[in-house]
Amino acid sequence: MEKTHPLTKKENFLMKVRLWFLTLMMLLISCTPRSPRVTPTPPPEGTPSLEAATVTPKAAASRRVPAPTQTAVSPSPAAASPQGNFSVGVRITTQLTPQQIAFINQHYQVVMTPILSREARESIQGPQLMLYRSIQGTWTDFTQFDWAHIDAHENMFAHHAGERILTRWDSWLMAPGDMVPPASEDARDHWVNYYALTASEQVYSFGYDGLFVDSASHWLNPRAVFGKMPDDYDPDAWYQARVEALTYVKSLLPDKTVVFNGLHNGHGAEDSLENTDGGMWETFAFQPQSGQYQGEEAWEEAIALTARHPDKAIVLVVKEQPGLLEDIQKRTFVTASYLLVSRPNLYFSMTDLQHAGSGSILYFPEYTLDLGAPLGAYTRDDNGLYSRRFERGLVLVNPSASRSLPWTADADYRQVVPVGGGEVMADGGWEGTLEYETLAAGQAVEIPPAGALILVQPGD
Repeated sequence: MEKTHPLTKKENFLMKVRLWFLTLMMLLISCTPRSPRVTPTPPPEGTPSLEAATVTPKAAASRRVPAPTQTAVSPSPAAASPQGNFSVGVRITTQLTPQQIAFINQHYQVVMTPILSREARESIQGPQLMLYRSIQGTWTDFTQFDWAHIDAHENMFAHHAGERILTRWDSWLMAPGDMVPPASEDARDHWVNYYALTASEQVYSFGYDGLFVDSASHWLNPRAVFGKMPDDYDPDAWYQARVEALTYVKSLLPDKTVVFNGLHNGHGAEDSLENTDGGMWETFAFQPQSGQYQGEEAWEEAIALTARHPDKAIVLVVKEQPGLLEDIQKRTFVTASYLLVSRPNLYFSMTDLQHAGSGSILYFPEYTLDLGAPLGAYTRDDNGLYSRRFERGLVLVNPSASRSLPWTADADYRQVVPVGGGEVMADGGWEGTLEYETLAAGQAVEIPPAGALILVQPGD
């Protein structure tokens, strides 16, 4: 039987259960004529394509103990200016056409990739370019780490009954506390030091803008390792080791952006925002496999966290089940939720899993919305309805899992209804429009559970 490539196998699993940021792409996207479509300005002649590369895993969460004291961190570079009200991210893992690269440069504010090449750095101009590296697990055939060196040092691995632990993503679980003082002669023989030194050297050598530390869970979910927990597993020790590791990683990248994946897992992970430049809240609002709403409490937790850290780069990623393109209520809900707290350093990404494996970049017409500047922070009324006003519009969000909430229009509006979206084709064209329904002043409406309205003023 032909051996399955570990990353491909992992990606096939993730394809069945989820979404920006984050899926394996094919070599080139086929160009199928469709209509309507938008085609961006052609790129300059000679714009290079990106070479193929590999993908990633996901992880779990952790417990809270005091974060270590940290010395002052140098500021990270600002991202490209958002278009309208959205700062949007994209992940690239394969060869793209010059037209697709031009589309990325025109429409996204941050790009994440495991690709390590000068061609990638030269191609991506405008958006921040973040190098992707997983800290919780690694693979035998991940060529951008020296597997022979890692394999020769058993201390780098976590063990169950004396054996290395294989995760659900066919990666080896690495020991989160395998770290020695940076000046130690054998520093590279320990996992955390090796990871931090290698990743930081790659960022600087190739001129990337920062590092995305994936799978930085502050606890270990037994499901991630098929119940085979490390023999010495202690939640508090695991948490503390992760906080210290992220602090060390950032110390090696003082003038670069360091963002970790793990905010959605709680267990004290928010503390690591103090030691890095930001974090990712993955699986925002809905379960990745079933698409089931996670409930008002979980929704409020994510929204409140973004508001508590206005100076941090935070990524909200909607990992969805197949069918997101057709589920307009869900798309409107998560888009309006983002708009409640939107700002230039808060990034957003949606993916329909049914389309994620086609090899395409995904883009949605909602990303083109421009309601003007917000006129303040979001508010919550006595019924639990959240709202935020903008210069040219209003967003309303009902996060209840069971109750519809009434609202009466205080002026004439046009209700935004997104249509289409999804794949960006090889020629840089994409399908998608915003349609509008009239909502007259005084008109009463019922906003359904996990529902929202995005309203613009007439004439805008």
